[in-house]
Amino acid sequence: GGASVVFAAIRPGQERARTFDEELPLKHGVLGQETTGPGGFAMAMRTIPAMLEHARTIQEVASDALVVNFTNPVGIVTQALNDHSGVRAVGVCDGPVSMKRSVAAALGVPGDQVHADYFGLNHCGWIHRVLVDGRDRLPELLDRYDELRRLDHQWRLFETDLVRSIGMLPMEYLYFYYYREQAVENILRSGGTRAAQIATINDALWPVLRARIDADDLAGAADAWTRTMATRDETYFARERGEALVTPASPDLDHEIFEGEGYGGVATAVMLASSQRRKLPLILNVPNRGAIHGLGDEDVVEVTCMMDEHGAHPLAQGRIPETARALLAQVKLYERLTVRAAVEASYDTALEALLAHPLVGSYPLARSILDDYLTAHTAYLSLV
Repeated sequence: GGASVVFAAIRPGQERARTFDEELPLKHGVLGQETTGPGGFAMAMRTIPAMLEHARTIQEVASDALVVNFTNPVGIVTQALNDHSGVRAVGVCDGPVSMKRSVAAALGVPGDQVHADYFGLNHCGWIHRVLVDGRDRLPELLDRYDELRRLDHQWRLFETDLVRSIGMLPMEYLYFYYYREQAVENILRSGGTRAAQIATINDALWPVLRARIDADDLAGAADAWTRTMATRDETYFARERGEALVTPASPDLDHEIFEGEGYGGVATAVMLASSQRRKLPLILNVPNRGAIHGLGDEDVVEVTCMMDEHGAHPLAQGRIPETARALLAQVKLYERLTVRAAVEASYDTALEALLAHPLVGSYPLARSILDDYLTAHTAYLSLV
């Protein structure tokens, strides 16, 4: 009995906690970002215990439900749900779908006529094959990468020579690994963080929504919400790219039947596939089951899947370049340790997790950042 699908998106500590997550590492010259590096670690440590508590409730009232996890950091939280609860869970992220839509637009074909083979972890992956009518168009896209950079801001993060040397299309969060020092410098130079920016945007929105609703002006409330979300979306990654925090014009994109805009589009596609017995290729966060060579079967990965009423079935991705495999192995080690640290409330394991992260990699640095987080997040973090 109970619901057949549960959508899960929580943020313990709200924007104030996220602000600490991002600001504290920057004091040590380390990336401050919501999901990548120490910021993602801190968010996971606060979030995993809460999500596991929700999972226990879901098991009690809707034991057969599919949990569609939006909660960041998506990969780590989905790993915790799969390892430490009895719920069926898949993680969704709109990043890979945005890549696929952009590629389709560049090729001049509808998004649902493109098959993108994607492999990696959440916010750490690549498209390595783009099939249209059975033909791989990736070589053409690599040749035209300068054009891609002009068409879509997510590709401007990476220099053409780098992308061609990789031989794959990187998702935008890989910028933090390929351009580590530049990303930190850009954020510091901007004089703030994305978390603080989001908090300011949200603080301005709530009183407007309350006033519109009190005046029974639901259309006005919806318009205020839509305009605020547009501002959030259109300033996304501007700080990290070192660009001015202005609102650019949004490109018009055709809407495909499946995989529409944002997290909602991916989640709707998952729900349709699971409830209407449709088979859909979707890029999801699921246990690996051999799809990505070099990672364990139970490691949650972000990979092209076939989704149907039985669940998400990851598709084997074949040969993985050695450099990509090495980065994935290191980040996955960090993710596993973070889940363990959160479940066991262990200081030593938390320190080991931060030390394992490629963007930290220093024991004194990891210890200083962890201690700062424990001081800032006393209501949410208590380790022994």
